[in-house]
Amino acid sequence: MRKISPHDVLWDFEAQLEEQSDYYDSSWNKLKRGQQRKIATENFVLSVGVMFEGFINDLILAYANRDCSKVMDHLESSVKHSFANNSKAGRAFAKFGEFKRRKHLSKQELKEVLDPNGRNVSFPDYSAIETQARQWLVPLHCEAFVALSARDRAVVDATIAARNNMAHRSKSSLDKVNLAFEAGPLHDTGLRRVQNRIQRVGHYLKTMPNVNIEQTRADILAGLLGQAAERLVIEEE
Repeated sequence: MRKISPHDVLWDFEAQLEEQSDYYDSSWNKLKRGQQRKIATENFVLSVGVMFEGFINDLILAYANRDCSKVMDHLESSVKHSFANNSKAGRAFAKFGEFKRRKHLSKQELKEVLDPNGRNVSFPDYSAIETQARQWLVPLHCEAFVALSARDRAVVDATIAARNNMAHRSKSSLDKVNLAFEAGPLHDTGLRRVQNRIQRVGHYLKTMPNVNIEQTRADILAGLLGQAAERLVIEEE
């Protein structure tokens, strides 16, 4: 049975990211009014955030498809826990039952365990992504998530916060944006806010950090996110 390639997952994300970036840059050059550019920026960042969420879900699925032993551990533990709460059934299972471990689970079988609702798992921040990786992946694959640099984590957090604010427009989501964009590791990226509070995310991300950088903050964010995604995919023999 052919297994899912994490590299194919990455290449698909990179192709989507390039397509969205090209469209954003093309639109930017045609639009002259600030309000129009703000709307284009919001749509771009929202799309990038949604694509990255899909990438993480697909990547964890691909890694689990290559080695499902941690998923089998979880299933076995769940079965034993269920029988522990029912002494009669537990005794019967101990005497007559057997949990048969499998070396491979299909993509569909894994989806039913990792994403039973079929809607993609949403993550409030990078810490939640790492927790998910620790739960489902063997150490070899999980290490890519654990070893991600502080700057890459901050870029992911900023992307998630911006995407959520675009989607919900709430005060709490804006508070999280300001917290994410003041992260120290974003220093020297052009993304970090210094003193002033971000009031409108689209306006902040459509601007260029300084005259020496001919990229909007949205372009910078997307570029750094692509680099972070690449570092989550390991080389296997």
